[in-house]
Amino acid sequence: MKIRFPVAVVAVLLCSGAIGWALSRTQSLPTTEAQGPTVARPVRHTRVLRLPRGWSFIAVARSATLRVYRHPHRGPSTTLSNQLSAGAPLSLLVRRLRGHWIEVYLPIRPDGSTGWVPARSVRLVTTAYEITVRLRSHRLVLAVASKIVRTFPIGVGRSVTPTPTGTYFITELLKQPDPNGFYGPFAFGLSAYSTVLTNFSGGPGQVGIHGTNAPQLVGTDVSHGCIRLRNPDIVWLTRRLPLGTPVKISDA
Repeated sequence: MKIRFPVAVVAVLLCSGAIGWALSRTQSLPTTEAQGPTVARPVRHTRVLRLPRGWSFIAVARSATLRVYRHPHRGPSTTLSNQLSAGAPLSLLVRRLRGHWIEVYLPIRPDGSTGWVPARSVRLVTTAYEITVRLRSHRLVLAVASKIVRTFPIGVGRSVTPTPTGTYFITELLKQPDPNGFYGPFAFGLSAYSTVLTNFSGGPGQVGIHGTNAPQLVGTDVSHGCIRLRNPDIVWLTRRLPLGTPVKISDA
């Protein structure tokens, strides 16, 4: 699905204080990119067109704003802000490279939207991490270079507020003010949005991966579309995953 430019897009894009399911009053966290040598590695030149199996490119915006185009060299454009609510840089999962242009997945509606950015406007890094969310089996699978390293039980959306399937990525990491509260100690914002809710508690209906104050409900269809983990599990993931990490959600 290609990029669309409704009038409200710029206002919705990564709106501070409205990410996730109204995950407000959060504390700033640095990007996870520097937390370990296997998390995200810089690309020294853009001639690298292929990666080993299981690796992904992440495009990190270089300046305060990032211009995104519908097609390389032409077509309508819009601007994404590089000022996220938690203070980390705008990091987008790369779909493909084409010369001096990069196609990226976008954190906007409709889910799965893509657009093109000039290669000079971003810094490329790579990651071997990938998350697969299996809704029916209530499992989150973490792979490194296509090798499964850990599996976690999860809670997912109810039938009336389902978790959307598709290819997404982590947009932001938010530390919650009350680690024992509804969202647990941390929440990852995703580029996915609810297909049912356009607004939830003041937020835009953005899907997240977060902790919980009701661990007994993990393993069931319980949420408004978000993915719930037990608190020790979300803490473990926050110490490893960089922004831009691919997240594939399936009905399996």
